[in-house]
This record gives sequence, C-alpha cells and structure tokens, in this order.
Amino acid sequence: MRKIIFNSVLIAALFLSANLFAEDVKFSTGTYQEILDLAKSGNKTIMIDFITDWCKWCVETDRKVYTDPKVSSYANENQINWKIDAEKGEGPELAKKYGVKGYPTIIFTNSSGDEIDRIYGYLPADIFLTRMMDYNNGVNTYGDLKNKLETSPDDPELNYLMAEKISSNGLDGDVKVYLNKTISADPGNLKGYTDDAKFMLAYMNEDAAELQRLIGEYPESNKVKDGYMNLASYYEDKNDPVKADELFSKAFSVFGENDFDLMQNYGSLLLGRAYGTMKNENAADKDRENALITLEKSIKYVGGTVNEASAYYIMSELYLQLKDIKKAEESIDKAISIYDKKSYRDQKDKITKLRAEK
Repeated sequence: MRKIIFNSVLIAALFLSANLFAEDVKFSTGTYQEILDLAKSGNKTIMIDFITDWCKWCVETDRKVYTDPKVSSYANENQINWKIDAEKGEGPELAKKYGVKGYPTIIFTNSSGDEIDRIYGYLPADIFLTRMMDYNNGVNTYGDLKNKLETSPDDPELNYLMAEKISSNGLDGDVKVYLNKTISADPGNLKGYTDDAKFMLAYMNEDAAELQRLIGEYPESNKVKDGYMNLASYYEDKNDPVKADELFSKAFSVFGENDFDLMQNYGSLLLGRAYGTMKNENAADKDRENALITLEKSIKYVGGTVNEASAYYIMSELYLQLKDIKKAEESIDKAISIYDKKSYRDQKDKITKLRAEK
C-alpha cells in the first residue's frame, strides 16, 4: 500500500526565483552563515525552504501558500525566510545536516540554526499559517511534545500527537510505540485518539481488511478520509481500478465533491494510470485512447494545480504515440502555459522537429 502523501498523495518542485511567481513572502539571499547572522541581529526565527529543480509541490507552495496575504504578512514580520536548492551549492550539506528526505521540506530554526520543527510536503495556506505561528511560539513542536511526554508518558493524546508528528514530518522514531501506547492508555477512546491510532496502525501494517473494518466502526474518525484513500491506493496497486474508483466515489459522497485532499489524490491516481500506459511500449492504440479519456477525467480533479500540467504532458506523449502531432503540440503548449518546465520544453522541441520532418 502506497503511503498517501501530499503530503500521499502527498506529493516534487522547481527552484524558481521569487519574481517568477511574484511571491509575497520575501526570501533573503546569502549564504547559510549570513542568514544565521541576519537572524541573530534581529532575534528572529529562520524558515529554510528546501527545494529541488524537479519538485512540483514546491512550485505549488510558491503559487498558493507564499502568496497568501496572511502567510506572507506573518512570515515577513516574524522570520528570516530563505530558499535553498537541496542539490546545489550548500544545499546537499545542509539537507544532510537537517535530515531532509523529501521535498518540499521547510525547516524552522532558531537564530543559531537549531531546528524547532518542520513542515514536510504541501499544506494549504490556512494550515501552513497555523503551523508556522505555532512553531514561532514554541507550541505543538517536536520539542514541546517530547518535554510534555517526559512528564506525562501515558497520556494518550500526547502519544498520538507524537506519532503523528514523526509520521507527517518524516522524522526518525518508532511511530508504532506511540500509537500502541495511545490505544492501551485509552481503550475506550474517551479522549478521541484511540480510533485515529488504530487507523494509523492499519496504514502502516498495510492491512486493507482492518482499514475497511475501522471505517465501519469509527465513521466519525478524523482518519476515515485517509482510510478511503489508502484503501483505494491498495486496490489500485492490486490492479483493481474498479474497486479503487468505488472507494473514491464513496469518499466523495461522504466528504464532498470539492474536498481538496480527495481531489488531489484521485487526480494523481488517474494520472498514474495514464502514465503507466504511456510508458508501456506494448500498449495497443485502444489502450492509449482510453488513457486519454482518463486524463480528460483527471483535469476535473487536478485543474488549477501543477498536476494539470502533468496531465497535458502525458496527453502530448500519448498523442505522439498515436501519430497525432497536432493534438500532441496543442497538449504540450497547455502544459507549458501552466508550468514552464525543461522536460516540457524538450517535448515541444521534439514535436517541432517531427513536424519539420514531415
């Protein structure tokens, strides 16, 4: 069962200057040491945004999070904000120093460079703002939870929050220990975290049957939506797209047709199906045509995000395989208009060359 990251879907990005997407968060320039010195002079928190040339969700963070007025206002007033490409210059060494495992990873540190906490993967602006404010105030951080657990090691809420912190931020630690402690400390679910802990254990154990059972037993749990998405991913991996579609249909009926998490995860699942056909050299033309229908369907779910560009790129390649150069060019032009990426430009050049040869 694939882990759902958008986190599941959860989630790749392009290193772009602030000017390209007119970011409202102001990012300082300079070396790591210069950023530390700047933070010390103003006694401010540092926000280090680790990105790469290939990370799509870093681009989405630039477009939809750093341009949010509330996010930018708070970040600019309270922090020194700095971007670093994890694969260039000081990036690799710093990524190793902070244990960065995926992108985007956004590390919050004190003025000495000691980590306060992190955001791993894409978060919508409102959730990002809450996390950022908490970290600046030393609330709900890894260190805060660790200190509280030393005082109250059997508290079910604290154990669950620590498990979620480690899992969602890609940190080292035995998540299952905290989840099992949550369950054993509150078997009656009086604090309301035991059900969530059981869901997380089922994800980690890749136990589809248990997930299905938990959805029925705890329909009001905060983790039911994740349960549907993980189950759908499980059946997609088992080559049962009909069952995967049924699960998403059920989830949309429960959480609404416009639920962001469901839309992005289902859209990504559809993109994955079409991509598989695109990469299959033995695919029949009928398979490619069906993949194009799947991509058209995916636009409903990924429209307005960088994944829409991915959909048009895959369309372009499938049309080329079907020898429809005109539609291939139309599709790649749409992809480039959404996300001007080197691989998309390369596709455009390939199509232009083929057209010239005809």
